[in-house]
Amino acid sequence: MKLKRSSRLVDITGFLLQHPHKIVSLSYFSERYESAKSSISEDLAIIKDNFESQGIGRLQTTAGASGGVTYLPYMNRLESEKLLKRLREQLIQADRLLPGGYLYMTDILGQPNYVNAIGRLIASIYANRPPIDVIMTMETKGIPIAYAVASQFNVPFVIVRRSSKVTEGSTVSINYVSGSSKRIQTMVLPRRSLTSGARVLIVDDFMKAGGT
Repeated sequence: MKLKRSSRLVDITGFLLQHPHKIVSLSYFSERYESAKSSISEDLAIIKDNFESQGIGRLQTTAGASGGVTYLPYMNRLESEKLLKRLREQLIQADRLLPGGYLYMTDILGQPNYVNAIGRLIASIYANRPPIDVIMTMETKGIPIAYAVASQFNVPFVIVRRSSKVTEGSTVSINYVSGSSKRIQTMVLPRRSLTSGARVLIVDDFMKAGGT
């Protein structure tokens, strides 16, 4: 499809935001918009400057036959501090304190704007680390955060459950001592949800004693 530069910039931006951590070749954009690679390179330079100035993320260029451009979600320090300040103001409210020393966080975890921002913040921390293959979390409240992080990395996320489900096939399970109840509990993971040697980032809503 042949587009004017203004329309092309909008479309490329939307594509990159929907496909983070994916190498996209210049040839792909050149064929998609029926434009010269030199024009696409100029477009990407404009988008790169805009992303970095707005704190949206970075565009990483890879040379070579299999190279291209990759969008890396990123949150700069100023935006990170603003987000953490807003979260702190929410979490220090006295009526959030629950028996056992827990904090009520369900309302925050139910707000997409907060959860997506937290996901981008976590993704920023690991942006320059070795590639991550899978995001993992323990059910249940860690699921929204894990999903948000997985969407920023464009990788699958896996849920470790407290009991096996017949719909998940063969599983592997381990017992552990719960940090809150001090009781023996079980974690169950479907065998086919991970491949051998996968690099896993574990995300949860909080950590009390580290047992999980």
